[in-house]
Amino acid sequence: ADWRSKFEDFDEAPIAAASIGQVHKGVLKDGRRVAVKVQYPGVADSIDSDIRNLQRLLAFGNFLPPGLFVEEIVEVAKTE
Repeated sequence: ADWRSKFEDFDEAPIAAASIGQVHKGVLKDGRRVAVKVQYPGVADSIDSDIRNLQRLLAFGNFLPPGLFVEEIVEVAKTE
């Protein structure tokens, strides 16, 4: 998908940066000014790997109470 086609203007220079990405200024086609969070390449895969490792550790160590549905918690965490 051509994400740039959603914008009237997109500033290539970031206005802020963090450990997993950068924030850029943009203007949508309808004129609204927006802040666009752009994730660094590979970050999603790294986060997925970290979550899988944590899930294994929790299951192996029996750290969680019986009946807690870890899979649902993991799915919510992935969307965040």
